[in-house]
Amino acid sequence: YFIINGTEKVIVSVEDLAANRFLVEEETTGTSSHVGKIFSERGSYKIPHQIEKQKDEIIYISFTRVKKIPVTVLIKALGILKDEEIMKLIDLPNSSEVFINLYEFVEIKTEDDAIDYVAKEIGITQSKEVRVERVKEILDKYLLPHIGLTSDSRKDKAVNLCKYVKDYIRMSNGEVPKQDKDHYANKRLKLAGDLLADLFRVNIKVL
Repeated sequence: YFIINGTEKVIVSVEDLAANRFLVEEETTGTSSHVGKIFSERGSYKIPHQIEKQKDEIIYISFTRVKKIPVTVLIKALGILKDEEIMKLIDLPNSSEVFINLYEFVEIKTEDDAIDYVAKEIGITQSKEVRVERVKEILDKYLLPHIGLTSDSRKDKAVNLCKYVKDYIRMSNGEVPKQDKDHYANKRLKLAGDLLADLFRVNIKVL
């Protein structure tokens, strides 16, 4: 509570969805019946990620400048190349969705091939070396920043993506109960301290 130039001011607490928590919800609009969302937060960085399955049965991920990239390709671009290893990490041995997604991109055998595929999809048109470097920078900075911002975090990001795919498939097939994003377990209250800290962080960066 402040008095500024004789005017009373009060900071109102804000109710927000919990960051770094993967939630799957039913979608009534669009081409996908279910959409998985996570707000990856690290400091003042907050980047929304979205996972959805299109009519072709391929599971896509979107975040910041990257729109609808097949999640299998992204996992390979992060360094997990063997289909058996991806299957093991997703841990749904009898899932036709996993087989379809792996089979569709079975010709991508190396990390550079996967990164180059992502570069072409998001419209980077320079030489291959530049394309690969730019995509690596995007993956390090903007993909799940709460896990890390360096190349050392890529494997951890791939493992987490596999977990999200597993949760998404189980939820969309009705194997686990629906999540309620309005439940307070999935929310956080930002009080005066958090809000002032955010303002201070942003303004000190500008300064």
